[in-house]
Parts: sequence; C-alpha cells; structure tokens
Amino acid sequence: MGFLNLPPEIIDVVLDLSLPSGIQGLSLVCKALHGRARSQIGRHNALKRQWASANNYRTGKLDDTLGILNAIALNPLVAEYIEHLDLWDERSLDEEDVDLLDFRGDVDAMARVKEFVTSLPFLTEAGIDTEAWWNRMMDEERSRTDEDNTEVSCTTITLLGVLPNLKSIRLDPGWQNFSPGAEQYGLPLDGLMSIIDKASLVGNSCQRPLSQVKSILPFMHTGYEEKAALQSIQPFLELGSVSEVYLVSAVAVDDGYTGYPFEWSTPTLAPQLTRLEFLSCCIDAGGISELLSHTPVLKAFKYSHETKWHGCEHDWNAGTFVEAVARHCGNTITELAITIDEIYGEIINGVSSLHSFPNLEYLEVDVHIFRGPPVESGQEQGHNAIVPEGDSPWEENDIPCIGSMIPGNVVEIHINTDFPMPDEKALNSLLKNLRSQRQERLFKLERCIIRQYTAESARICAERAGATLETFDLAVENPRARNMMPVWKREFDERVSGLRSRA
Repeated sequence: MGFLNLPPEIIDVVLDLSLPSGIQGLSLVCKALHGRARSQIGRHNALKRQWASANNYRTGKLDDTLGILNAIALNPLVAEYIEHLDLWDERSLDEEDVDLLDFRGDVDAMARVKEFVTSLPFLTEAGIDTEAWWNRMMDEERSRTDEDNTEVSCTTITLLGVLPNLKSIRLDPGWQNFSPGAEQYGLPLDGLMSIIDKASLVGNSCQRPLSQVKSILPFMHTGYEEKAALQSIQPFLELGSVSEVYLVSAVAVDDGYTGYPFEWSTPTLAPQLTRLEFLSCCIDAGGISELLSHTPVLKAFKYSHETKWHGCEHDWNAGTFVEAVARHCGNTITELAITIDEIYGEIINGVSSLHSFPNLEYLEVDVHIFRGPPVESGQEQGHNAIVPEGDSPWEENDIPCIGSMIPGNVVEIHINTDFPMPDEKALNSLLKNLRSQRQERLFKLERCIIRQYTAESARICAERAGATLETFDLAVENPRARNMMPVWKREFDERVSGLRSRA
C-alpha cells in the first residue's frame, strides 16, 4: 500500500510527528502530500516564528523562565523549536508589572507545570527529590529581587534539561557562582554538574537535551568589580558540541585570594572548540593552560586583560600567557588577538616571539603587551621585580622588531597604541626593522595597521616603517572608551549581538 493510500487520519498523525525537523522535506514529496500538510505547515511556521528564539523577558514578569516552561508544559513541541535562548533579563525590579495576570494565578495551570517538572526523567536520573526541587523553584519565584540574582536557578536548570535543539545560549548572571561538584540548595545531589550530565544523556542521540549547543554567549558586564569564574561554564564545555565561546569578565587565576581557579575535570574529553573570545577577562598562564590543553582544534583565540576586584592580576605576565597559548594551540591557531583593557600594575614579562604560531594569519596586539622583559631574560617587572645580579635592567629599547617576532604566514597585523605617551619608545622598537623584514621574509604580509587613539601623531613613525596609520575617533566630540579601540573587540560586539538578536 502506498503512503497516500493510508487513511487520512494516519497521514495526519505522521505529518504531526514530523514536526519540527521533518515537515518541510515530507511536505515536498508531492503536490498531494503538500496540500494535505497545509495545516501542519502553518503550525510549523507559527511555532518557529514564536519560539526559534526564546527569552525570559517577553512578559511583564522579571526573569520569566517559568513562563517558557509553562509554554512547554502546554505544548511539549515548543521545546523542540527553541534554538536560541537568552536568559539575561536586565530590567530592574521597579519595571515589573505587579498587576500582570498570568498562569501563576491559575491553580490548574500551575499543577500542570508542576506535573511536567516533577516527572522529568533527567531529574529523577540525577537522584533529585523532585518535590523539593519544585518547592525550590517556587521559593525562587517568590524571592526575586534585583540584588539576589547571583546563584544558579533551579528553574533555569530545568529549562536547559528539556531543549534538544538549542544552538546558542546566553546564561543569566547567576551562573557566575556556579561551582561543579558543590552541594546546592540543600538537596541530595552531587552538584549541578550531574544534573546537566544526566540531561545530556537522556533520550536518543538526536533528541538529547543540549546535544546541539554550538555557542556560549556572555552573561556578565565589563568592569573592575565584575567577575565570574571560568569554571562556571565547564558543564557546557564538556557537552562536546560547543565550538564557539564568547565570555566577558571571566576569571581563571589560582592566587588563593581574589581569583577563581579553573580545573578541567574530564581529562579524556577534547571538545571541538574552534573559537574562544574572552573580553575584559582576568586569566593567567596557569588558568589558560588548563583550558587550552583540551582544545586540540582551536583556530581563533582573542583575549583582552582587565585587572579585577581587589587587584586580581594587578601585574600581568603577558609573556608566559602567550607562551602557554602557543604551547597548547600554536600549531592550529590562525587568528590571535592579545590586548589590554585595564591593568593597574606592570607587565611582568613581555611578549618576545610569536614563532610558535607557524600558521598564524591574523594578529592584533596592543603595544603594552611587549613592554616588559622577555621570559628568557630571567628578569621580571612589577611588585616582585627581579633583575639577576650582574644583568643590565631591561629597557623598552630592547623590544625586538615585530617583523622579527612573527612567522612568515602572517597576512594582517593590527597594533594599537597610545603614542606618544607611554608607548613612544616601545612603538619605535617594534617598528624599527619592519620595512626590511617585509622585503626579506614577510612576503605574505598585506596589511600592517598602526591604530592610534584620538590622535595622529604616530603617522611619521608608521610611514617610516611602511605601515598604515589608522586613527580611532579622531576629532570626535565624544570618543569611545580607549578599550574599544581594538578592532577585534568591535567585531566581538557585532558577532555576539548577531547571535543574541536571534534570541
């Protein structure tokens, strides 16, 4: 019997079951089937418009993640349509519509949501007392304030555990305090990591929650007092599907004081990360090594450093940091950016070579990262400065030419400067032999951009070296902040905004 010879009601059931991923292909098999699928196509398009990009601020209720769960409890198909999720609601408490009439006032609706949550397989698989879990969710609902959104929400965990087609996620700031393995909420569980692990193992391979997550988006602001442990996103790194991570104000420093250490807990796992962009972060060589030693196919690594609360990384060792990046991913990286947003102290050791990145094509740096003695000199600047006995103290005139530091594959260089002060000596050192290096070995170098903040006094220096001066916000009444000068950071904003706008 041919498919079209089946009873119409059976054909309708098959069409219903093809939502969301199979309806388009099935409806195009033939004209007759397309006509029969008209109602399912309409339903598919409506669900896709409404739910492909979901957020928890679409109502008058703050952080209305429970509202998304209610929609899924009403129609479980909704969970399969959510591909982009934004959980950061930046409205203030006084913007909430306290008179909003929604499902929370409907006893039957809340009973339906509770039944949905307490029967979720991944919670029971993780050994959760689902009644206690639901009660905690209700406590979260009643106690929401502007100030207390600093811990991982049970409601958020529940939602993440039911989304099989999720591709990008912007977490809420509560994730800044996530700690894998720690007991949470007084419930009998082995930490929130186990919940996410269980969620990712429930169902067949194509329907497992979180099995298709590709992009993690920032969930913090920039600033001295803003910091989130890099450890907090470890469960997502270990999903195996994530290829791009964009973070702001992440910290991975094991200083026993104000930093947060980072530890990779699954040694055998090598995620397929190809792009890491860390903006206004505070990470040392040890922290970045612990991450990058598990990223064998990384192509793009971009990082801007910011001293964090209570002087975390007041002095920063750019030299050992870049060496750590090269040691683990030097052979695979084609795009590299290392810049500085704010450093209160000094560069302990400067970058002195990039030859450990043989396939590097794009490079963006601040002059500042070179303004310290090379690691191999044995000297250090900063609070614990070291100059071996008998050595002459390092000077900025000792900085090598950028042309001698880079591999021959580089196509484009961007150098950001605060010329003349304090970068004049350092920039002159970086550019001293660039013209001859381009003639002798840098045959692929097409562009060398010197970017100066709100001025053009470095033009003679740039042109002498055969480089191009680009001014940033010259003669602008209200110039942007200096830390927005690097082109990679502006591209970061555009890329993240593009991904986030879907949600």
